[in-house]
This record gives sequence, structure tokens and C-alpha cells, in this order.
Amino acid sequence: MSKKLTQTSRLLSIVHELRAKCPWDRKQTHQTLAKYMIEEAYEAVEAMEGNRHRDLMEELGDVLLQVALHAELAKEKKAFDFEKVAKEIA
Repeated sequence: MSKKLTQTSRLLSIVHELRAKCPWDRKQTHQTLAKYMIEEAYEAVEAMEGNRHRDLMEELGDVLLQVALHAELAKEKKAFDFEKVAKEIA
């Protein structure tokens, strides 16, 4: 497996573990996480507008975490998973 895919797998594993072990993460829903998705998207746009590449990289990571969290929630409900999200866009 390539190093890039290894990091994606690691992220998904961490999100899965957080949902299993962290009380705060375990109680979250799509609805309770929605405000964080919006917040992270705004922060990414601010970094873009300021031409701050390092900040943009960090903010895109935060957006990706949100995607991973929402995909994990959906996976728990047997609706879809991260791989299906990626396949849909590809």
C-alpha cells in the first residue's frame, strides 16, 4: 500500500477508535457535528483568501476529519462509508 493510502487508512482507523472509545465522539450525530463542518469550511476559505498555504493544509485536514466522521456515522447505520464517498466523487 502506498504511503498516501496508509495515512488515509490511519485517519479512518483513528476516527473509528474515537467513535468506539471517546464518550464525546460516541454521542455525536450528523446534526451535532454540522456546525463543525461549517466552521472548518469557513476557516479553510479564510486561509485560501489570505493565501496562507500552511494554514490551508491544516484546515483542509480539519475538513477531511469532518468527512471521515460523517462517513463513520453513516457506516455505523449501514448507509455508506468513506470508500463509497470517494468512489462517488471519483
